[in-house]
Amino acid sequence: MIEELYYHDAISPNFTAATVGVSKYKWIAVEEVDIDKNEYQQRMQENKFNVLPIVASDENTYEYFRTVSYNDYSTVTRKKIEYADTIPLDISIKELIFKFSFTKRTFFFLTLNGKVSGLVSLSNLNSRSAQIYIFSLICELERALGEYILKEIPEGQILEYIKQKAVENEQFQDILDVYKELKEQDLEDNITEHLYLRNFFEIITKYGLSEKLGYGSKDWKSLYSINELRNRVAHPTRSLISEDQPIDKLQSRLERVDDLLFRLKHQQD
Repeated sequence: MIEELYYHDAISPNFTAATVGVSKYKWIAVEEVDIDKNEYQQRMQENKFNVLPIVASDENTYEYFRTVSYNDYSTVTRKKIEYADTIPLDISIKELIFKFSFTKRTFFFLTLNGKVSGLVSLSNLNSRSAQIYIFSLICELERALGEYILKEIPEGQILEYIKQKAVENEQFQDILDVYKELKEQDLEDNITEHLYLRNFFEIITKYGLSEKLGYGSKDWKSLYSINELRNRVAHPTRSLISEDQPIDKLQSRLERVDDLLFRLKHQQD
């Protein structure tokens, strides 16, 4: 049962497919010897499962039941698990998201040493672990953006910009108040530590710094959608995968995060 270690929901950015999936020791399945009882369709409907693993007499899983139409339990087919149905249980969540987006699949069986060890579905990406993983990426991006801005613009100039914005925007005034209070307490910090993700984009746009990163105007504006991703993972009650953010859109936004992080970290002095 060593594979159970992979399914441990640790608070770590090193999340895997197994972290968000379910192991064969915890999943709801049907024993092959019980199939004749014809209870598997009812079990699928009760749990709203479109996939139900079949556990063979040797306790391994070689087949599964699947609904012909999504969430329609009137017709269910029995299928053998093929290689294309599987992925290693230790691939990263980043790779898992890419797999779902690229293949247009809604589930994969997880394998360890060539044997089925668990199951992960598209809906599992709405788990806490997936949100924490993506939020850690956003935090890394915000730190990198802050460092880039401080390298390119004197902090005093950034403060003047914020003071001008504070005249019309109370949020910027709150930023200044907190920053001033910390300075008075001799707690060293940079003004960029108090900015939000959208503020970084606004400052970079105002001072024309996106061109130094190799972005054209249109491409840079497309990065603003990262802020929507940030807002989504910052509020745990919002689903990561939904009608307004399907897997393809999530994948696209994560690609933009990775691309921007790469450019920020590979700047030539």
